[in-house]
Amino acid sequence: MKRAITTFRNPIASIWQHAIHKAISQTRPAAALDLSSTQPEMTQFTTAVDALQSGRPVPQSDSAGNVIGSCAKLAAEYVWAEITRNTLKASELEDELHYGTCDPLWTIALAIYLAWKASLDPVPYVRYSNLNDFVIPLPDKPDLVIGLIADWGTGLADAKWLLSEVMKKNPDVLIHLGDIYYAGTADEDRQNFLDLINASAPNIPVYTLSGNHDMYSGGDPYYWLLTQLNATPSLLPYRQKASYFCLRSANWQILAMDTGLHDCDPFTVTSNITFLDPKEAAWHVDKLTNAGGRQTILLSHHQLFTAFGDGIGQGPTGKPLAYNPQLYSVFGPFLNSIALWLWGHEHNFEFFSPYLGLKKGRCIGASAIPCLKAQNPYGFIQNPDLQGQTGLPTLAPGMLELSVNSAGEYFHNYAILTLRSPNSQIQDSKIEYYEIDSSNNAPSILMGGEVVP
Repeated sequence: MKRAITTFRNPIASIWQHAIHKAISQTRPAAALDLSSTQPEMTQFTTAVDALQSGRPVPQSDSAGNVIGSCAKLAAEYVWAEITRNTLKASELEDELHYGTCDPLWTIALAIYLAWKASLDPVPYVRYSNLNDFVIPLPDKPDLVIGLIADWGTGLADAKWLLSEVMKKNPDVLIHLGDIYYAGTADEDRQNFLDLINASAPNIPVYTLSGNHDMYSGGDPYYWLLTQLNATPSLLPYRQKASYFCLRSANWQILAMDTGLHDCDPFTVTSNITFLDPKEAAWHVDKLTNAGGRQTILLSHHQLFTAFGDGIGQGPTGKPLAYNPQLYSVFGPFLNSIALWLWGHEHNFEFFSPYLGLKKGRCIGASAIPCLKAQNPYGFIQNPDLQGQTGLPTLAPGMLELSVNSAGEYFHNYAILTLRSPNSQIQDSKIEYYEIDSSNNAPSILMGGEVVP
């Protein structure tokens, strides 16, 4: 069976994936591997939910060829009723799951979901007290090496091996652009992120952005995770205290933003255009306006623009958008001076041509989620409504897409950023992009690099 993880841009569906994984862990501990992503209950459920949200009938069998059982279909229909706020139908289906003849695995999953639903509180987002908050020094080195990964928090063997390959580059700092799967729960944050980081990168500053999956469990686990990173005495000066921050050296600043906060509503997730908290937006503008001669790199989980289309139904004619107008309204006046903007969210590698005034926009979201060639991730939508902008985002000529292995899976990727200080004997800063075969422990392959800025 090909390895796969189906991910949903919906908190309810993602929480149910977590709940099914936990139920499998409790009832069949030996089977609870790799997020249980290939276990029959999970593949049946995800295939059924995918069909319902696409307006198709639930098929007879799932993507792995398993017959979709009545209880898996019932759970998927319950999830869809919850997502669409059909409270009467949801109540009826909840009773069937709870009191019917389904395997106990499904009642355990239901209990986990209902506990999550009952515990929902506002995300404990952290706002600054003064504009100097959350400015963190970069380690003082003439040639500072920063490892960058995105959508990495699966806990799969792929993710572990990719991290080991990143660490062979001897990074001084490691930054994750967000998303711990399925739903950023406490168990997932610990097992799929913190334990692996502590084992492989215990002595360097590590930062993680807020992605949509990080917020699906309510945000508490994400903010707990921040208290666990950089907690040793030697790393305390580099500690991340909020979901957005500025890493600064004498001639560089890296601005990381929180785009996950406003992409966690179960009922707007397909049409949502994420945006920054207004106070955070003002904080970023202050850093850009008062950079003190530093060059700026931006980091986010969500993209500024996309060749797939964003915000379904948000354009004037009902078409998807090619770019995020909310993020553009904050950063548009500065894009000509931004050295580089890196993001994840889309699970592939996209090296874009200049667009909207941004010279270098790059998606590096392929660090762990298996992606099949048959899924056609580079089959871009070409009909977004651009709201007055001309042209569409395109990939830069000559930059190849990720390689494909013999199983039909795209390689994973990561980036290594080297920032030069004024004291460096080498003039140009640079970023290098690496790919790695996701089916075995193959060494990294350098795809290419570019000077920054």
